[in-house]
Amino acid sequence: MLSIYTCRLPAQTRLPVADPFKQRSIGQLPVITRPVPSEFSHLGPAPLVNIQPSVIDHQLYNNYNNISEQNRMILQQHGLIPGQGGNAQQVQQFAEIERDLLETEFYRKHLEWMEQTKYYRFAFEQLSTFNPDEFSLTNAVYFIENAYINNRISYQDFIRAIKQRADLVKQIIKREKLNSKDNLSLNFAIQELFKHSNSYYNTQSKQSITIPPIKYDFADFRGEKDYRQVMVSKMLATGSGQCHSMPLGYLMIAEQLGAKAWLSLAPQHSFIQFKDGKGRLTLFETTNGNYVSSSWMIQSGFINSKALQNHSYLDTLSSRQLYAQCLADLLLGYLHKFGYDDYADNIRQSIVKMNPANMIAAIVDAQHKQDIALQMLQKAGRPSIDKLPNYPEAYNAYLSMQEAIEKVDNLGYQDMPAEAYAKWLQSIESEKKKQQNKALNEQMAGEIHQLRMIKTPLKTTIKK
Repeated sequence: MLSIYTCRLPAQTRLPVADPFKQRSIGQLPVITRPVPSEFSHLGPAPLVNIQPSVIDHQLYNNYNNISEQNRMILQQHGLIPGQGGNAQQVQQFAEIERDLLETEFYRKHLEWMEQTKYYRFAFEQLSTFNPDEFSLTNAVYFIENAYINNRISYQDFIRAIKQRADLVKQIIKREKLNSKDNLSLNFAIQELFKHSNSYYNTQSKQSITIPPIKYDFADFRGEKDYRQVMVSKMLATGSGQCHSMPLGYLMIAEQLGAKAWLSLAPQHSFIQFKDGKGRLTLFETTNGNYVSSSWMIQSGFINSKALQNHSYLDTLSSRQLYAQCLADLLLGYLHKFGYDDYADNIRQSIVKMNPANMIAAIVDAQHKQDIALQMLQKAGRPSIDKLPNYPEAYNAYLSMQEAIEKVDNLGYQDMPAEAYAKWLQSIESEKKKQQNKALNEQMAGEIHQLRMIKTPLKTTIKK
């Protein structure tokens, strides 16, 4: 998840009135610690294994100064110091040695980068083979999360954990006397996992156990201290997640059951939409197992008309948009570990190609161009606004930054501070008590009651 601070720029001009060095940052990716891989077990909370990944070099291609100093020391040992005289043969020898040293050093660094990023490159290659119009979200999430923790998630365990939740849904459907082929019934049963505890019958042990509801974890819910907090794998292992992992987990369970639902986005938030018995879209808030209205979402104060016009928020993501969002998750994990480089830009461009309006791709691009612009401005001596055109390189970088920021602004992004988001999450509980929300729940309860009255064909009956 992104923690973004939007830089507002006047629409009528490309140059702000204020000193560019006093402008607020377009965004700051949260700084986090190294992830701790999760292990999967049967339904219920599971302990986490403390295995620390290897240390990552974050500046594989930005070590010119260090490399030059290392080369200087080697040349000094050979009596070949630049600028200290010597005949033409010595100068030529120095040039050849320096070139060889640079080539050797950068080759070594490239090999290091290849080794350290191999799981991300593999994940990106796998995702690139997917059909964006019809792909497995479960597999996509597995590749994305497994890349971040250096290939330490067992695919078999990951799939087993999802299927166990799906099996529990099947038992809920049987218990509630619903039709396992009916989409509303399937969504209702999945939602039961987020609402309250459920009894699960273990066919191997022949025993029933109580499975607690999947709960919201308020600890580090933005993944700033530990990026694992936003992962579905963490949710499966512990039974708790947050607004990124919980809706994805919902959709992955739905995928196992053949149920239809959609991911929807809000500022720094995501939730589920599904169709009720009359084909009307209904919003389900996985963070507390509650039905909510779109008007309540808008009342949060951080969804403006631009976002609604561009379908940036509150709309259902198509398969291609969801695929682009998966690539965005891959990009965010890569940035957390390695920073922005050519490979990160390659992923970003793939996102834009799939969905030009992807918010994360736009924000990452603006943040990167802002970093470049500030470096160029610093290099130019921090010129005043009226003198900035006299420094073409810095000026062009600054215009490029503004253009990228304006794109983010035009998509309708508004920053939602952590404090405001935490307060908004807590308001979900009070929303349950409001009349409009009660009406939504009563309406859904009535539709489910009607479905129970329909006799389920024998062929759809689920056996233990």
